[in-house]
This record gives sequence, structure tokens and C-alpha cells, in this order.
Amino acid sequence: MNYRIQACSNAVYQEQHMTFVLENYVPLRVPNTFLLTLGFTSAPILLEEECFIALDQHDEVIGAWSYLYGTEEYAYYNTEVIQIQSVILSAPYRKTRLFAQGLQHLVRHIDQSRRGVKEVRFWIAADPKLKRLCSKFAKPTSTLLTPQGIVEEYRVPFNQLYNYARGLQSKRHAR
Repeated sequence: MNYRIQACSNAVYQEQHMTFVLENYVPLRVPNTFLLTLGFTSAPILLEEECFIALDQHDEVIGAWSYLYGTEEYAYYNTEVIQIQSVILSAPYRKTRLFAQGLQHLVRHIDQSRRGVKEVRFWIAADPKLKRLCSKFAKPTSTLLTPQGIVEEYRVPFNQLYNYARGLQSKRHAR
């Protein structure tokens, strides 16, 4: 499968990012209200932070992810922490190399920013498959019961995530 990753550096890519996120909200069964999901998925665009899309060979969006520097509890001043806001992949691409390549792109982008990132945080729905995947590179730190379901927070030191992503790349080249 051929695809490319694009930073959402202009209004066209930002619109594609938000359209993809909104179109995929319901099928993902996200354990948040729609307004909360809209808020945290649009925040990187509104705050001029980082968001990306993956495009297939026909330039159709097949994935989207975004992050912010800092956390709400510190009014986003703790910029040594990155908070991943969303990661969404189209169903046919969830069991492909797209996740690994997106993760590699993400850590390279963060590293090249030279902003001194020390930690990456993210929340997931309490789904056994997601938990198994995320536990390979991060540690669960808290659980929150929402009216829509359970979500879990994961944290990982940036250098550990960087090394994990590089290891995925090494495994790919060894094949």
C-alpha cells in the first residue's frame, strides 16, 4: 500500500484533517462526547500546533493525528510535555505499516523541533487491542470513567518512544 504523510501546514490540509476526524468520529466509538472530541481534535489547528494527515496514492485521506505542547493542568506552559490529541486511521489501514510509519514521522518531527520534549502523553478508549498496542511503548498512568465509557491515560518518556520507533524502522529494513 502506498501512502504519504503530510504536515497540515495550510488551510487545505487543515480542512482535510478536520473533515477526516469528523467523518470518523462515530465509527470509532470514542468514549467522549462529540463536543469534547471536537474541542481536542480542533485544538492543534486553532492553537497553530501540529497536525498531520496520511494520503493514499489517490490523495484521499486515510489517517490523521495531532498533538499539542503542554497540558491543560499547567495552562500549556509545560512545553516539555506533548499531548497527542488524536490518532485516527481508516479501517483498511489499521493493520498496515501506516501506524509504524506515522509514529516514526511523529518522533522525527518532534526531535527536529528542538523544543526539549521530555514526555509524550495520550488517552485511549479502554479497548483490549488498543491497550495491547500502546503497552508496547508506554505505561498506563490513570483511568477515567466518562458517561460514554472508560478512557486510560498513557505516558512515555520521549527518548523511549523515539528508540521504540527507530526499532520499528530497523525491523522493517531487516526484512
